Amino acid sequence: MASRDVWNATDLRALLIKRAEYELSLQAVSALIRNQPIQMKTDTLQALCTALKCTPDELYGVVPPREVSLTDTQG
Repeated sequence: MASRDVWNATDLRALLIKRAEYELSLQAVSALIRNQPIQMKTDTLQALCTALKCTPDELYGVVPPREVSLTDTQG
């Protein structure tokens, strides 16, 4: 987030409100920063991506699936 000039929960909360018109409590934003959530509402994810001008895979570093052949008989 530092690459987007977001240094703390207060900064991120302000961006969420300004860019995405999405309001979360300061405690909720702080929890998102401190810990990777196990689950998240789609509208929260969309608001974060809008506020930070990124995609979900940039936000969480999604690893692409590995190539698997359905005809591979090893096993």
